[in-house]
Amino acid sequence: MSNENQSKPETIKFLFQISAMNQFKLIKTSKTVKLLTFVLLSIGFNACQNNNQKQAQTTEAKDSVASLITDTTVITPPKEIQYSLALSANALQMINQSNGSTKEIGFGMPLNQTITTVEKILNLKPTIGINSECGAGPLKMATWDNGLTLLFQEKKEEWLFVGWAANAGKNPALKLTTMAGIGVGSTRKEMESAYVIKVVKSSLGYEFSTKTDDLFGIFDGPDKNAKITNLWSGVSCNFR
Repeated sequence: MSNENQSKPETIKFLFQISAMNQFKLIKTSKTVKLLTFVLLSIGFNACQNNNQKQAQTTEAKDSVASLITDTTVITPPKEIQYSLALSANALQMINQSNGSTKEIGFGMPLNQTITTVEKILNLKPTIGINSECGAGPLKMATWDNGLTLLFQEKKEEWLFVGWAANAGKNPALKLTTMAGIGVGSTRKEMESAYVIKVVKSSLGYEFSTKTDDLFGIFDGPDKNAKITNLWSGVSCNFR
């Protein structure tokens, strides 16, 4: 055989090897491309998934805030209870203006506690002084512009609430009455319709007292239209 014929198989073999190598490179490249594609898709999917999770969390957070705002009930602290004051035998009555219930400021309460309580109810400050010439001995007195005077007597080195007096005040609009509506300016007819009383003429005028001897006062005359000028209960400082 000639050299030309011998070279053909070798050439064909060489070409076959080159073709095989190219195919191998192509297959390898194809796998690499697929791998890169898979990695890129995975990254993209994870990014999308993370983004969706962040959006979901943001939405959830917004919804939570919206829910919080929607569901939150504004609690308004209850208003401070307002009281009015009424005269009573051997005491004063605190009347709850919301429900009409009452609490008693009874005789025997310490001075500071009594004055602070009444001052808060009336929203007025009293004038405080001592009268040493009373028949019951020295009495400390707290007087308000509405005509109310509270009397305190010292017992065991403590001043205690022992009586009250109602007189014509500087501000008649703030005058106090009993729970029955009786006060300075009420008539004898009105007084007798609310209480059983006895009337005697004394150096003070037409003096009256209730059957239980817990309320006392003075009329400015003897008839049914006579008006109360003074009203008191407990220890007093009247000069006869």
